[in-house]
Amino acid sequence: MLGRIFGWMRWPVAAMLIGLWSVSLLAQGLPTQSKHVMQRKLEASERLLAALVTSDWRALDRHGRALKALTDDPGWDQLRLPEFQKHTAAFARSTDAVIESAGRRDQHEALAAYNGLVASCVECHRYVSRARIVKTK
Repeated sequence: MLGRIFGWMRWPVAAMLIGLWSVSLLAQGLPTQSKHVMQRKLEASERLLAALVTSDWRALDRHGRALKALTDDPGWDQLRLPEFQKHTAAFARSTDAVIESAGRRDQHEALAAYNGLVASCVECHRYVSRARIVKTK
């Protein structure tokens, strides 16, 4: 049983570690306010993972909503630029999917939604790091 549980957790944990690395890369070129939003986003996603693993549906819903609310934070303003719109939209869709799966109490759906959320973060951070490389050349 534990092998099966920890087997499916490998990918979310690996994605979270990639996210941590990406946040540190992204934070190097952001204004202080945006860095704080990225840090809070990371912390909220960690709480989201804990709620997912423990099937704490109320916490999953609460942390999903908190994560989505960060898009209204003034520190998110840099991510409202046209080149970030598709990444912000993917992030919002993913947080909505997490919230909806919490309402249905469906752990497999919640896992897929969480993976989509992490993927949206990694893709945005990847975009930013590549844009920074091009900009410095």
